[in-house]
Amino acid sequence: MVSFFTIIAFANSTIKLIVNGSEIKPDVPPQIINGRTMVPIKWVAEALGAEVEWDKQKKIVKVSFNKKVETDLISNYLRTAETSKHFVENFAHALQERNGAVARLFLNPKIRWQIKPEIIGPSTPVTKVEIKEVSYSNYYWVYNVKAYYGPYDNNSPTLAFEIDLTVEPERYPDGSAVSSRYFITKLDWIKGKTEFIPNY
Repeated sequence: MVSFFTIIAFANSTIKLIVNGSEIKPDVPPQIINGRTMVPIKWVAEALGAEVEWDKQKKIVKVSFNKKVETDLISNYLRTAETSKHFVENFAHALQERNGAVARLFLNPKIRWQIKPEIIGPSTPVTKVEIKEVSYSNYYWVYNVKAYYGPYDNNSPTLAFEIDLTVEPERYPDGSAVSSRYFITKLDWIKGKTEFIPNY
């Protein structure tokens, strides 16, 4: 799913419009006007999966996204992080807040069914999260995430859940990694509460 575009200006004043690593050549080229780069909205919006309509009477352009495109754009925003660990921290925070609708957007679409698409609660709040990098290769990271309740009434913290996550960088069609964008590609529930798992 495309979620961003880049404009590159060269010394010879040629401006290139790059969407998801591929150059787009609109019928009206991008222009610099008063120090701002102007691009045709139709070409950019359609490259992002939107539908574009021109209303002659009102003289306005209507840009609309379907639900899948909106979901993918939100997912792309959530999955942007400085490091893979920062990405996992953001995912763990969504689980800590019991927001399955947000947490599942960190997952590769093929495994999103593994988390309920709803907010779970109210329940005992998670007060502590531990994240540990278990292994790393050139292609992925594995993190162990433990979340705890408490401590309450002089009792030690209690394990709420433990999961192992496989995290991979998002990739362009040519196989190169998208900078600072990740997916959870494998989710292994180890211990604790499984309230996020469908049909439990």
